Amino acid sequence: MTGAGERMKQAAPVALTDSNMRVFVVLLTIHTSLVISSNAAGSKLIALPLGLAASATVISYMLSFVLLGSIAELFGRAAARLVVNLGLAAMALSVGFFELAIHLPAADIWTHQRAFAEVLGSSLRLLLGGWTAYLVGQHLDVVGFFLLKRTRLGGEQLWLRSWGSMLLGQLVDTTLFITIAFAGAAPLLRTILGQYLVKLVIATAMTPLIYAAVGWGRAAMPEGRR
Repeated sequence: MTGAGERMKQAAPVALTDSNMRVFVVLLTIHTSLVISSNAAGSKLIALPLGLAASATVISYMLSFVLLGSIAELFGRAAARLVVNLGLAAMALSVGFFELAIHLPAADIWTHQRAFAEVLGSSLRLLLGGWTAYLVGQHLDVVGFFLLKRTRLGGEQLWLRSWGSMLLGQLVDTTLFITIAFAGAAPLLRTILGQYLVKLVIATAMTPLIYAAVGWGRAAMPEGRR
């Protein structure tokens, strides 16, 4: 991984052009799919050891940060911010269509309306918590990524700037989401701690994936093969 890290350290972000747009669109599509699925199923809490709890979509949501770090590394700060904002727009659009589907009159042969509404419907608190946490957490992840890139160790090691920025963004993201969405309905400190510890483990385990994504992106772009 050292050789790959050295090559990635020396490679500067590339501008979006027709020749590398395919790579950007692929990464953007995967990121958007992950945040939509996380938003749709994020209200379920799963049991963890030691009496802790976490969102059922913690893995898919953490993967979105891996994709965001890859985009930041390949295409720079502006492209990463664009991806975050498009992700929020996609979540809002999906919720709008979910709500429309819920409120359209059900056919006589459809007997699962209540379950359908419970699964895809979202309370105002969940939406506010999820969207606020997403917007603040992912933008903070981008800021942290480039701040670490300006340091000696962060500039040399892709894993460090990706891992460190994920942990910073997720600390704020987790605190905001759990507090807004579950205050009064779940033990806040235990749920925040459980969710964040799971994210810490997942962020560490997923670190090699950012090398794979960035390596694929560099190989697939003419600019990255120079």
